[in-house]
Amino acid sequence: MEPYKAKKLPLEYDKSYELIKLICETEEIYGEYKGFLKSMAYDYKSFLECAFTSDIFYSFKIDGSKIEKEYMFHTPYMIENNDVIQFNNLKKSLLIGINDISNGKIDIDTFNKINKSMFINCKKNNKTKASGKFRKIQTFLLKPGLAGSSVSYVPPVYTDINDLMKNLIEYINENTDPDFISVILSHFQLEKIHPYVSSNGKLGRLFIPMQLSYYKKEVPILFISESLENLKNTYFTLLSADSNDDINKFIKTILECIKEQCLLNIKKIKKLNKIYNNDLEEFKDKIGGTTIYKVYPVIVKKIVFTTNDLVKECNLHINSVNKVLNKLVEEGYLIKEKKKGTNRVTFTYKNMYDVFI
Repeated sequence: MEPYKAKKLPLEYDKSYELIKLICETEEIYGEYKGFLKSMAYDYKSFLECAFTSDIFYSFKIDGSKIEKEYMFHTPYMIENNDVIQFNNLKKSLLIGINDISNGKIDIDTFNKINKSMFINCKKNNKTKASGKFRKIQTFLLKPGLAGSSVSYVPPVYTDINDLMKNLIEYINENTDPDFISVILSHFQLEKIHPYVSSNGKLGRLFIPMQLSYYKKEVPILFISESLENLKNTYFTLLSADSNDDINKFIKTILECIKEQCLLNIKKIKKLNKIYNNDLEEFKDKIGGTTIYKVYPVIVKKIVFTTNDLVKECNLHINSVNKVLNKLVEEGYLIKEKKKGTNRVTFTYKNMYDVFI
């Protein structure tokens, strides 16, 4: 199989009535989700932190990660290996990208810094050594599945990467297509270029909310790896394709994923609002005191946490925190445990944990 000859952006796609209608539907559902988000019963940024943690899990799952779903909120306390370290690094990678975007620019250095940050403190190997730099070797992708699968895609030769990435940057900054189309075609192109030795998929999926944030001039609020994972085989098949018809199918598929993710998030927000209001009301009778109202915002933000997390973030004495935590465990709101593969005793806010898990 020959290396892919990438076309430069903007790419041709069918600007049909059907597509325009789908874009309008997507914008409408996105706006509806944004309305639910901004009117949450508690700080919506806490929801976004949990939603992003969930997104990282699904992005890793798309690439075949061994991290189990029930552990996704426990990764800060897990015994470290490269997967765990990289999982936790992605939270920092988002902040690095957003910091660049907040300065009003996206350039090649933005992508290099994000890719490099994904491997900080990982065990050294050929993948980590090459992080933050465009690949200098030819690579290829195997079809998803068992080891020994056949090659499904051969990215462009490495000598073409710099020119193709400059073109991608120009397209992103010019934003000549509708916002969602620009985001989708940028993601398509980035994955086709496959500029780095490793984690191109994770970087590409991470950049979707960043680029949308850049265009909407707001914090990243939409992470779509969960809905992408539901269509993983279609997603990979269309990324490996080339024809205009396949590009049109890719655009429509990702638009449907965005719609689905917005609806999934609205459903979660409704459940979380109910849990928050019900539990807060019950705390008056079952827990009492003022400490619970100081620690509860941190509990809903982290979902899984340690005593020291609450002491540090709430600036409270450990005895006060332990008193409240013990009551919450006794009443069944929290699960106290030391999960296999972790190095800390953690508390899990079961009601909200179940919404995401």
